[in-house]
Amino acid sequence: MGTAVHKQSNGIAAGQFVSEVDDFRASIGDPAVNFDAKKQAYDTIVRHAAMLDPEDAGFWRAGVALKNALSAWLDFRPLIRN
Repeated sequence: MGTAVHKQSNGIAAGQFVSEVDDFRASIGDPAVNFDAKKQAYDTIVRHAAMLDPEDAGFWRAGVALKNALSAWLDFRPLIRN
């Protein structure tokens, strides 16, 4: 008896994900965008990364974009004051 594996049908395309990360990186240094909006955008990127299809031709680009988003977030974090 085998176990059926079901893929989540509402994934995100790698190209759309890369665009999302590009928008995030553009807004991370913008002082007009408040911290909560930046944090919510980063959280969304992390959730969407889990929804990427590894069989998508642009999956590697999405991985690079995720690394760039993390780097942008970590570069921004030291600027946060308590």
